[in-house]
Formats: sequence, C-alpha cells, structure tokens
Amino acid sequence: MVTDQFGLEVATTKPACAKAVDCYYEAVLAYRPFRSWSAAADEALREDAACPMARVLAADCAFCQGDVAKAKDFLETLSKESEGASGVWSWRELQYVEAWCRWVLHSDPAGCYDALREVVSRHPSDLFAVKRGHIMGLILGDGSRMLSIVQPAADSAKTTPPPKYLHGMWSFALEQEGQYKEAERIAWEGFSFEKELGPDAWLDHSLAHSLYFQGMGRLDDAMSFMKKRSETWPKEDLHPFLYTHCWWHLALLYTESRNFEPALAIFDERLWPEGPEGVAQGGDPQVQLNALNLLWRLETRQQAEAAEPRWRRVLQGCKGLSLPKDGSKGTLQHCDLLLDILLIRGLCVGAMEDAKPLDELLTAVNKHSEEMAAGPGGAGGRAEAYRDIAQSVADLFRSDLASAETAEKRSKARNCILELKPHWGCLGGSEEQRGILLEAVKGPVVCGNPQEEGSSNGGCYLL
Repeated sequence: MVTDQFGLEVATTKPACAKAVDCYYEAVLAYRPFRSWSAAADEALREDAACPMARVLAADCAFCQGDVAKAKDFLETLSKESEGASGVWSWRELQYVEAWCRWVLHSDPAGCYDALREVVSRHPSDLFAVKRGHIMGLILGDGSRMLSIVQPAADSAKTTPPPKYLHGMWSFALEQEGQYKEAERIAWEGFSFEKELGPDAWLDHSLAHSLYFQGMGRLDDAMSFMKKRSETWPKEDLHPFLYTHCWWHLALLYTESRNFEPALAIFDERLWPEGPEGVAQGGDPQVQLNALNLLWRLETRQQAEAAEPRWRRVLQGCKGLSLPKDGSKGTLQHCDLLLDILLIRGLCVGAMEDAKPLDELLTAVNKHSEEMAAGPGGAGGRAEAYRDIAQSVADLFRSDLASAETAEKRSKARNCILELKPHWGCLGGSEEQRGILLEAVKGPVVCGNPQEEGSSNGGCYLL
C-alpha cells in the first residue's frame, strides 16, 4: 500500500506518484505560485496517469487556473470510472471525486463542502481536505462551515510540533466566527512552532484579523506586526493572491488611518505595479479583487483623484479575464461573485464617458444569476441576492446618472443593499472583504462598524 504524507492510501503502485501528490498538497497549503502546483500535478500524472488522486489534483490545478474545460474532462472521466472502482480506489478517493465533481461540474460549493466534511470526519489528518473545505466556506461566505471542518483536525492533532498550516486555518476560522481573542491565542500558539516548521503567510494574515477586530487599541499592534512580517513574504515564492493580500492588509491599515501616501505606494509597488509586471500579476482574479477593494476604500475617503487612473489601469488589465474583451466573454468571468461587484464599482467611475462596458457587465451578471438559479449553486436565494446587489451598486455609484434622478435612485439603492445585508454572504469571501458594502451605505467604518459622527479617524476595516 502506498500512502501520502497524511498516512492515507493513494491508489497507485508508484511511490514517486504519491510523492508528487504530497508536493501538490504542500504547494497549495503553502500558497506557492501556480507553477509549483502545475509541476507537482504534471509529475504525479507522469508517474501514474491512472491514479485517481493524481487526476483529481490535476483537475483542481486546472480549475483554479481558469482552465475549466480541462478540469471537467478529468472529472467526467473520473466520475464514470468511479462507478466500478469501489474496493479498488479508497473510500477517501471516491469521496474526493464526488467533492470535485460537485464543485466543478455542478457549480455546487455547498455539496463539495459536505463531501469534504465527511472526509475530515473520518480522516482528520487530511489537511488538504480541510483547506479545500475552507475555500468552500469562503465561497459561501460562511465562517461556521470553516470552523466546523478545521475543528476535527485541530482536536486530533497530538504531535509536537503540530502539522504545519493547521494553526493558520484554525485561527482564521475562529476569527471568521467572531472569536477574536481565541483566534489570536491560537495564532500565537502557531508562531511558537515557527522555528521547527517555518513561516506560514496565511498565519500572518490570520493574526492580523484577530488583532484588528479586538478594537482600536490593537491597531498599533496590527500595524507593527504586519510591517515586521512583510520581510517574510517573498514575492517569487508566494502565490500572487496571498502576496498581494498580505500587503493589502497593511495598505488598509494606512488607508483607514487616513495615511494615504504609503497606502498608494503599496498599491503601486505591490498590488498593481505599472507595466508588464502588473499585467502578469493581475492575471489572478484574487489579485484583481485586492486592488479593486483598496481603490473602493480610498474613494470612500475622498481620494477619487488618486484612485481614478488606478481604476483604469486595473480594469484594462482585467479585460479578457474577468471582464469581456472585444465582445467575447472573459476566460475567468464570474469566477468570483464579489469580484463582479468590485468590477461594477470600478466601471461606474468611467460610465459618464462610456457606459457601455458597465451595462454589458450588468447584462452578463443577470444572465449568470439566471444560470445559478437553475442549479444548486444558486440555492437559498444566492443567485437573486447577487443580482440585486450588483444592480444596486451600479445605481448607487454610476457617474452617468441625470441629476434629476440621482438622489432618489441612490437612496433606493442604499436601502436595497442594506435590506440585503443578511444575504451579503452570497458573494463569498470574508465578512471583512464584504465590508465595502457597509461602506457603500454607511460611509467609512471603524473596526467593522460605521464611523462615529465627528470622529477624525477614517475607520479601519481589514480583510
């Protein structure tokens, strides 16, 4: 029997295949660049093209990079083969096929989560299943799911040091459930093993959350911590999402403190550099999300003049990816519902000059909402809430409204967004990322709450 790093069976006779599978787990858990994911997935397939785990991970790799057709090809074949594979493939491998089929083939992140939750219940050492379950929780905007899938792994971790990457996921899940002090405690516990295990940028991110949301008295701690930890975020070895996301956290602290110069410097040097480097980095939807989210916060704080050329730069880089180009749908369009809202906000800025891109995206959002509503991914009113939030954001911010209708339309849009607050989670991401919607209706926030009238501080709303 060949086993992976979690001590779980892999249906292959080639130890080198299982080793490559382990390398894929590590690449994902460590947030390494996609080239590391691809290298590991390709190696696993070269060693054993029939291995079900190798093929599931190859599908995962393709799907996360936007190659949906390739991912579907792998999973459709696996789904057919799995019907007669009981006793040949392990139960866990069959469950992995089921989970990824639900996510990729059926656009059902909740179903994917349920399948992975069963895996973790039976095999709590499987941190890869925990991580992907975490991602499903983020897609669904549901912190309770995140904590429910990581808790069995935490409860069963008896070794010292514990498994690397466990504490980052554990702390973040606690924070997403509002347990800020406990999240901080678990994060510091994780840092106590850094000498043995090495750094984990996701753990940095988790501690930043927990410090921030304990109130204004911890902001200096958060700022000092993130400045110091930035030395451990190597651009060449971190996935562009997490690299830019950690810097986004620091930029948000500056922005909410009304210290705009260093925030803009981070944007220009880290989030979206000018020239080919920025275009290449911005090929990842989550990098786009980080950049657009910061620009929205800057605009909320009367920095429209500085934000305007940066909006244009980012939106240009999104064309062909998360935005249409030359009449064709972007290859990554609608891959993230919250990103769609941010793109609409950005397109509102230039609507006075040309409203066509904004109106085209709104039409595409309506169509995508209808497609979601027809399947499990739109369950519970998720599709309709996404559609209504998108339209309301456009009505609130578009720059081409006639003056006679502006006040009434914007008031109606604010009310609609506020009424939909219980459903903001439909967009995915964390509650803190979705804080832009709170700012849309209430103005700048301070530590997750609307800014108190008369306060000189611009608020501090961190992802």
